[in-house]
Amino acid sequence: MWKWNKRDPFVENWYYHIYNRWFNKVTIFNNRLCFERFYLIIIKYLKEYEHIKMVSYSFLPNHFHFIIRNCENGTGTQISEFMKKIQWAYCRWHRINFPLDIGTKLPFFEWRFKAKYIETEQYLEQCLAYVNFNPLKHNLVKNIQDYKWTSYHQLDTKKIIKYKNLILSELEF
Repeated sequence: MWKWNKRDPFVENWYYHIYNRWFNKVTIFNNRLCFERFYLIIIKYLKEYEHIKMVSYSFLPNHFHFIIRNCENGTGTQISEFMKKIQWAYCRWHRINFPLDIGTKLPFFEWRFKAKYIETEQYLEQCLAYVNFNPLKHNLVKNIQDYKWTSYHQLDTKKIIKYKNLILSELEF
């Protein structure tokens, strides 16, 4: 088995930083409709997978980040199925609506998805800051208040604001 495809089992009742990017770093979220469709797909499948809680998110033009909590009685299979369904649903929608963007034969995502286990409360706060300040890191906006496609606007930012400068200078995930 290929090492890059190996995944440790998901732990019940804990947090994960999940992310993926589009094949060849192509810009897929190229207008408001694309961002909104991805968000609506996520909302739809969160209702189906009640043991998965979206804690934080950020959608950037060529990739996305989530912090997901695998709640009590949640299984790794559910997280994998959830991610498969949202990625497949968005891929299908995008290929129908924008058939010439990346072609129909190329893969849509660079990989299945990556998931990092968040071991401590401090690491969780750092991941939350990383996910929510990611648009600043990629110079999409100068003020995070101006970027709509992040959960920053829905969080109590007191815990994550202390990591903002660390995120913008050196922290990588």
